[in-house]
Amino acid sequence: MSFSSNAVIAKARAVFGRQLTEEDYITLTSKETIGEVCAQLKTTERYGRVLASENPQTVYRARLESLLRQAVYDIFDSFRKFDYTESKNFFRFVLASLEIEQVLMALQSVTNGSSDAYIAALPMFLYDRSKIDLAALGRAESLAEATELLRKTVYFKSIGGLLTEAAETGKLDITECERRLYTQYYMRMLKECDRDFKGSERKELRRAILRSVDMENVVTVYRRSLIFGSENADLAGKLIGFKYRLSAETVDRLAGLSDSEKIAAELEKLGYHTDGRIPETVELLTERINLDYLRKTMRLTKSSAVVYFALFECLNAELRNLKTVIEGVRYGMSGEEIMRILVY
Repeated sequence: MSFSSNAVIAKARAVFGRQLTEEDYITLTSKETIGEVCAQLKTTERYGRVLASENPQTVYRARLESLLRQAVYDIFDSFRKFDYTESKNFFRFVLASLEIEQVLMALQSVTNGSSDAYIAALPMFLYDRSKIDLAALGRAESLAEATELLRKTVYFKSIGGLLTEAAETGKLDITECERRLYTQYYMRMLKECDRDFKGSERKELRRAILRSVDMENVVTVYRRSLIFGSENADLAGKLIGFKYRLSAETVDRLAGLSDSEKIAAELEKLGYHTDGRIPETVELLTERINLDYLRKTMRLTKSSAVVYFALFECLNAELRNLKTVIEGVRYGMSGEEIMRILVY
């Protein structure tokens, strides 16, 4: 392992070590306003710098969430400036994941006529770095205009047909857009994995990526089964098109299950273990399974590329927790209620 790779791994583990703890979440969920949540986060090492000049008395939800995303982006931007290994290419996927999130939100705002809300929540740090004019996309007055704005982007290849059809009908299948965009995202990631890495490192990175895809697909199976029943037409066609252990037979069995305990038992058979705690929802179950695996991987891997992927996934899980905290406080949920729907 090269000196540069060792440095990346050491830095990533140091960042990981500053993750929010259960005690941090208990403190955050005890707050009564978004401003109080902001003030508390200003005291943390992870988010203190990006929130340093923010006034908790005037901060609003979208602004706070945007700044928290920026804090995570800045972590990987700092890696990019000193990493000379092949793993530096992973930074492109950090940006791509943020772009996909914003493209989907922008298309939804065009469909719903809610461009003002989208623009207010647009992360300005991303606006400066993305090759897509996200502000123009969010302000588009029609799906036809949004289609033209996305025509020359890498994302048009996967959703161009949907957008063209939607421009004519006025109806956009945003769920299918999401599936296609993330299928493209993981396809590019796996192709670069196969191109840039060899042997055990390639195998370990593919495993980490595909396990995450499996967990996303489990959630999709569960949600579609709730809506359409176990006899779900073309269920396989609604999933991200890659798998690790999630065979077609397993998907069929999962489609007939209705609660997280039964799904957890089925996933145990595939080697997707829990720590014994079974959350109330399948979404929380799959996130816990994935997070437990990624934390172990963070501690044991000798690959800078794998540690990048694991760290990014762990930080995104923390961001999802913080969004849940902010929303819970905003709507007056008790601390105990919010803590039950966090994964840490």
